[in-house]
Amino acid sequence: MDFVPDQDTQPVQKTPFFDDVAASQGWHGHTTGRSIDRLRTEIVAALERLGARVVGFQRGRFTVGEQVRDGFRIRYVDDRSGQVLRGQLDVAALPVKTDWRLRKSLEKRRDQALRMALFMTREALDGIWYLQHLSPGYAPLMPWMIELQTGKTLSQLWNERSLARHLLPAGAGEGEIADAEFEEIS
Repeated sequence: MDFVPDQDTQPVQKTPFFDDVAASQGWHGHTTGRSIDRLRTEIVAALERLGARVVGFQRGRFTVGEQVRDGFRIRYVDDRSGQVLRGQLDVAALPVKTDWRLRKSLEKRRDQALRMALFMTREALDGIWYLQHLSPGYAPLMPWMIELQTGKTLSQLWNERSLARHLLPAGAGEGEIADAEFEEIS
């Protein structure tokens, strides 16, 4: 008789609707007038500053849980070490409400949600550039590097807990008690 254990599933993070967020809640770019092309150019420049060379910028839709969200898949390479390391940054806009009373402006709101996502991505990449200088040893592109066997990014593998299993000792996180000594530093 075989026993197949249930798989641990990560709950999908609840993302607010574009229609319900505001800059006062930290969602910047909600009213940006920048075009998608300009924002794409700014993101390419921000990634280049981090050492990446963008090789593809593909528009599409992501299905996250039960939500369908417009977005972009940004593919890049980092060849500074002499090896070509591939990476991929997925950017999904906040979902847009599709209520029948809002249908007239649905395309406009989808476009604005996408521009907001690109605006915030560019801001985040700028912040990562600062962190690269403030945190010695920080590898800014590492989360989006692609693991060749699975084709998934390191962040995706981490979220699936498959990467964590390889990095943590066997049995970690299963309620074991660990002995440790602490030294107070003043």
